Amino acid sequence: MASATTEIKKSTPGRPKSAEKRKQILESAGELFLSHGYERTSMEMVAKSSDVSKQTVYSHFKNKDALYNAVIESKCIAYQLETVSICDASRSLRSILTQFADKFIRLLSDEQVIAMYNAVIGEASNAPHVAKLFYDAGPVHSIELICQLFQNHPESQLEKNLAHEAAVDFFNLLKGEYHMRSLLHMPFQLDDAAIQRKANRCAQKTVLIIRHLMQ
Repeated sequence: MASATTEIKKSTPGRPKSAEKRKQILESAGELFLSHGYERTSMEMVAKSSDVSKQTVYSHFKNKDALYNAVIESKCIAYQLETVSICDASRSLRSILTQFADKFIRLLSDEQVIAMYNAVIGEASNAPHVAKLFYDAGPVHSIELICQLFQNHPESQLEKNLAHEAAVDFFNLLKGEYHMRSLLHMPFQLDDAAIQRKANRCAQKTVLIIRHLMQ
């Protein structure tokens, strides 16, 4: 018969996943994807470079696709694109677009982001799967943010198809010559004043596009 004083062990909840380790994994994975490409980068390589176990990598990211998406999304988070694109009826649409444009131009001017674009372009013909991952996690996600803004802001409230059209036009305006030059490894840097001017012009032109679509 079991003793009444037998100690009953209580299960303790697992330790929360370390945000620091996740950041460490993302940074290492980003460097490996750039230096080796998506196809030649393995989860084992990421674990070794991050100084964690492969099990730890999988505890944060279920597979390599998820890790690749997270690497791209982490850049958008670093530049606060989701935060500044939130619809705020107390702010003018132009003001929101100008702030978003400023941050997005800085994102596209980031040396690591430029390297990501070039790496994907280099792999696209042989690994279309990688191109699709990049396109969905980067351009498509950003377009969806602005599309939602155009659907919900009191100054626009466009129906979905028109909102998407206007969002695509906005991002095409944001790229321009500096982005093309950066992909061709030509001098492209914009100073703060030039970025602010471009952000203002893109926002102004986009508001005019939206007014035209609302007629």
